[in-house]
Amino acid sequence: MAREGAPIVVKADGLAAGKGVTVAATTAEAQAALDAIFAEGPGARVVIEEFMTGEEASLFVLADGEECLVLGTAQDHKRAFDGDEGPNTGGMGAYSPAPVMTPAVTEAAMARILRPTLAEMVRRGTPFRGLLYAGLMVEAGNPRLVEYNVRFGDPEAQALAMRLGAQLLDVCHAAAEGRLAEARINFAEDHALCVVMAARGYPGAFARGEAIALPEIDDPRVRIFHAGTRRADATLVSNGGRVLNVTARAESLAAARDLAYAALDAVDWPGGFARRDIGWRALAE
Repeated sequence: MAREGAPIVVKADGLAAGKGVTVAATTAEAQAALDAIFAEGPGARVVIEEFMTGEEASLFVLADGEECLVLGTAQDHKRAFDGDEGPNTGGMGAYSPAPVMTPAVTEAAMARILRPTLAEMVRRGTPFRGLLYAGLMVEAGNPRLVEYNVRFGDPEAQALAMRLGAQLLDVCHAAAEGRLAEARINFAEDHALCVVMAARGYPGAFARGEAIALPEIDDPRVRIFHAGTRRADATLVSNGGRVLNVTARAESLAAARDLAYAALDAVDWPGGFARRDIGWRALAE
């Protein structure tokens, strides 16, 4: 780190619920992140990475050991507060598709990053079957790999699910049975946007067990996904940091945003908060 200087990226080498990354603007901040990781105990490990510039996006594919199928793209908002301020979180909102992932950029990522990865796993005798999520940094049309996850992103999954509908089950079934070569996805022109409602204090200390009253929603374009809730007798209560995912699908991103925030504003939960600027980057373009 002394050789590289700052900005630099410090990551906990292990599962951290999406919160184990510090983008350190100074060496002092990087040192503080290291101290926090190693304070977890003697088994703690750390990865130090180059700070990449550009625009982050996520590319999702399904693989069946031989074939792969693009599921879609998304962008999330990792910082806790509006304007991309505050600490990193597991994700405070997402939208799909990601404008930066043009067909040309998506094909470049598939040709130079994902397909070679999957082909190498086949060559090694360990073919991959399942969901592969590539976190990318895109600058001047050039995608670079930040990380892989073998899962859906959260809350990217909610936005993708709203766009894919029942097709998502069909293609997952095809991947499990090795039939992706015959699978197709009908990508609608719709956009989807998800806003996370979190408990005040998240990603730090937060209260649990607060009562939540949800609105009646009869619009099929709007869904409220539960992430951290439970039932206490007949009352719905909070039971986590990120608690609800208010998601909407519409013919434009602006319309999806308006639907999502209208539903969010109808949720009665004084102990919750949400960012009010999900989708700002794409909507500002």
